[in-house]
Amino acid sequence: MPPDIDVDVQAVRRLETAARRLDSSLAALEGQIVSAGDVPSGAFGHLPFASDMLRATYAEQVTGGTELFGAASAAFGRVATALGDTVEAYERNEQDLDAGFKTIQSGLPG
Repeated sequence: MPPDIDVDVQAVRRLETAARRLDSSLAALEGQIVSAGDVPSGAFGHLPFASDMLRATYAEQVTGGTELFGAASAAFGRVATALGDTVEAYERNEQDLDAGFKTIQSGLPG
């Protein structure tokens, strides 16, 4: 006997929507981090070596944050796409099964 598979399509769609929202939010944060990295040249003072070191350290943090949020955004985008594809495949399968049953029924003597 085949396993009883019952997919809660609405729950999967809600997960897809949540993942898309996270993707969008993380992408927005990535943009804010990039904006935060745009500081005036004198923002860290004018001390020899110290200013350059602080500016370089800050730039590393901005770059790291941008990469982190970009990667997280892309990951949630992929999750959302996979969930959407799963629901669509399930719905197509259900439609195909329904069409198959209708074909079988139409061929049975009535």
